[in-house]
Amino acid sequence: MPYPAGPAGAVVGEFVPDLVVDAVVGAGPPRTFALHELFEPCAPRPHLLVLRVGAGFCGPCRWHAAHDALLAKSFGARLRVVDVLVTDEDNMLAGASVAERWRARVAGPDIVAADPRMRLVVAREPLPAYVLVAADTMRVTTRVSNPPPELLDWYVASALAAMDHLPPPPAPSVAKVDGVFTQDQWGLLMEMTLPGAPPPDPTNAKADDPGAAALGAELFFDASLSPSGTVSCATCHDPRKDFTDGLPQSVGVATGDRNAPSVLLSAHSRWQFWDGRADTLWMQAAGPMEDMKEMASSRLFVAHRVAASRKAAYEAVWGPLPPLEDGTRFPPSGKPGDPAWAQMTQGDRDLVTRVYVNVAKSIAAFERTLRVAPNALDAYVAGNPAALTQAEKRGLAAFFAAGCAQCHWGPRLTDDAFHGVRFPTGRRDGAADTGWRDGILQLMTSEFHAGTPWSDAPQVRFSHLAPVSFTLGTMKTPPLRGVTSTAPYGHGGTLATLRDVLEVYAEPGLPETDLRATGVVEPWLPRIAPHDRDAILPFLGVLDAHAQ
Repeated sequence: MPYPAGPAGAVVGEFVPDLVVDAVVGAGPPRTFALHELFEPCAPRPHLLVLRVGAGFCGPCRWHAAHDALLAKSFGARLRVVDVLVTDEDNMLAGASVAERWRARVAGPDIVAADPRMRLVVAREPLPAYVLVAADTMRVTTRVSNPPPELLDWYVASALAAMDHLPPPPAPSVAKVDGVFTQDQWGLLMEMTLPGAPPPDPTNAKADDPGAAALGAELFFDASLSPSGTVSCATCHDPRKDFTDGLPQSVGVATGDRNAPSVLLSAHSRWQFWDGRADTLWMQAAGPMEDMKEMASSRLFVAHRVAASRKAAYEAVWGPLPPLEDGTRFPPSGKPGDPAWAQMTQGDRDLVTRVYVNVAKSIAAFERTLRVAPNALDAYVAGNPAALTQAEKRGLAAFFAAGCAQCHWGPRLTDDAFHGVRFPTGRRDGAADTGWRDGILQLMTSEFHAGTPWSDAPQVRFSHLAPVSFTLGTMKTPPLRGVTSTAPYGHGGTLATLRDVLEVYAEPGLPETDLRATGVVEPWLPRIAPHDRDAILPFLGVLDAHAQ
């Protein structure tokens, strides 16, 4: 029998589209999979297809996939569960490799499919979305977004009952932990634990060397690395302000175009900068020194300053400095693109660049030592129910219900991925910020990414990335741990308060006619209603992250 013809879509009553996608089926290698393979027009007891639409970055999606046993225990062989992924961990459009990584990460169903065309996605619906389909008709019977387990079981049981021409079961009561949180919300909450030591960084052989960290601490606060003598890393990352600067756009030797994120816990992040143009912490540290709006320095200048003021400390960690006192070989300043740099031999340029990279790795080693004190949320997660007020608990529940935990989950409350929200630009010329699209290009062409010889364990980390149109204007999800200290907000620093941030989600995002933003708003971006905005604010107020 041919696949049903008629209105195809992903809402109740329509025939689900006959997806033809890359997928992992069972234990086999990726292959082309078509949804019509699950069509059972003549089966005496057809399956119920559970199409779970999700994304690799999504916290609730991961929780649901990790708890598939709940469905299997209740319904067993009557179900065929298919994970349909639209994007990967970084929010890059999904493909066969994404399905493979998802299968390796979670227990997962028998079929993991990649649908970068997002044909089962509905606007403003948080992920994961469950699309229940009767396999004998391929008609959508039920659609529900991120349900608690008891309700998911009920929706499935009701759909099976309808297929078997039986009355639906009675609606269940939903158990609430501490009288507030559903089982899935509680599971995500228990993962919002206080971050400890950052993950290892094999690309920096001195990442956790105490001597390198001590040297890096001195260099972090050293304004003499800038020719103006006025700008250091601490200028934009002031420990008195929880390692940010409190300004809309960072100010070095000139005013920049973006807000300065805190470097607290930045060693935990997969990517650095708002646009992800660095893939290691030391690559991030190397960038501002030669940026003309930040420190406006050069690698030759930095090497000479280190030789003049910290020779012993540097050589104790990194070994002998080159003979920088030889002015005929090593001019006082210069970097790639400068005439002085071009006149040097390649060997001498490499010697200077090695010093420059080692300075950045030392600063990264210092930043890796930064820790934050526990806050009220940590006390609550640790077992103190009185650590949060009822208003703060209700705010956290509203945070989950609105879909905020799609991107803000885990110890730092971030997915470290890149999203299209259409926040206003902070660029001095008023132009929209192109974000991750150009950040990917800069990363791929950088001389310092983790796959270059300057890495102590060369590894290409961006082979799955591509500057496609979907990445235009997207920015890295900021951590919410520490959000109380990082105003103003947004990559452009144009949102003064957390209420202003929540107001952006009311639309959501700037309209496409507003030239202060570019790219598209993601379909799963939550539309936060006024009562939810009022409820969420008290919860956000507990998310401090003070250095200790």
